[in-house]
Amino acid sequence: MNQIIFYGCGNISQTIIKGLILDGFAKKNILYIDRNPLNKKKLSQYGIKSADKSELTTTKNLIILAVKPKDTLAACKEISAVISAPQLISLVAGIKIKSLKKSFSSKASIVRAMPTSASTYKKGITAIYGERNSEELILNTKKLFSRVGISILLQEEVEMNNFTGLIGSGPAYFFYLLKIYNEHLLNLCGGKQRDVDAIIVNFLEGISSSISDGIDLDMAIDLIASKKGTTEAGINSLKDNNVLQLFEKGIISAINRSKEISNEYK
Repeated sequence: MNQIIFYGCGNISQTIIKGLILDGFAKKNILYIDRNPLNKKKLSQYGIKSADKSELTTTKNLIILAVKPKDTLAACKEISAVISAPQLISLVAGIKIKSLKKSFSSKASIVRAMPTSASTYKKGITAIYGERNSEELILNTKKLFSRVGISILLQEEVEMNNFTGLIGSGPAYFFYLLKIYNEHLLNLCGGKQRDVDAIIVNFLEGISSSISDGIDLDMAIDLIASKKGTTEAGINSLKDNNVLQLFEKGIISAINRSKEISNEYK
């Protein structure tokens, strides 16, 4: 691998780039192709240079495809016009390898990866799937994404839909729930967002430390929820309103949408 070229450099690409820079990855070995002026401005601030399409021709370069699903097949055709057998890592949700391969020669090596936004802090979780003839690219993909967090290899491509809905979308679910905490804490802290942020960080780090210690989740709840106390009252209300079932429905909806995208772009 010589360089990494991000084909499409929106939010997820930028989180990976920031994580790689944090890990000490050489900026000169990170390039991008993107038409969006705002993205170009941000990447310039990171010290990342744009690439010419001619730089796609080097087969040792990794091309990371990170465009919207609706733009994916057109992007593949653009890439194939320059190189017919690329080393391609697709970050696009829902679109299967067999659909991506239609634009390239049989010698193309394509792997799918689904990273999370926490990659920017080297706390990402990335699922990786590749077919048996792409062992070298799978290995290189795992090495790359292990620099910005942890990575797992999936045995079946269909598992990518489950990961996308459960983990790929997961941070947004928790941010959504934290909005409730943020609103109430602002009242407690006299409207001082900085104090609220510090409280939420400690709050989440405390939960993280408990899990790192291997505490059982039910036991963790029992340690806080005393009989007839405030926590038990809150949890009982959540149970009565089927909050867990509703949360699970949300995850399933995200998984099903990933499957729908797969069917839309066969």
